[in-house]
Amino acid sequence: MKIVDLSKLLKKYKSGWVAIDKKNKVVAHGKTFALTCQKIKNTKDILLVPASKNYFGFVTTCNG
Repeated sequence: MKIVDLSKLLKKYKSGWVAIDKKNKVVAHGKTFALTCQKIKNTKDILLVPASKNYFGFVTTCNG
């Protein structure tokens, strides 16, 4: 599995939730999980991550 560093992409998001597509583009951002989900309601293959001041060591998925 290829390791992808999303720290530059997520740098400006300090709170709320961020939705990222397969092409590593932010497709939505919202204050709450529910609001972010509403924005991406009919979109497939989205990764939702909680925004943070520090994304160091953030692991989201692992394919065995």
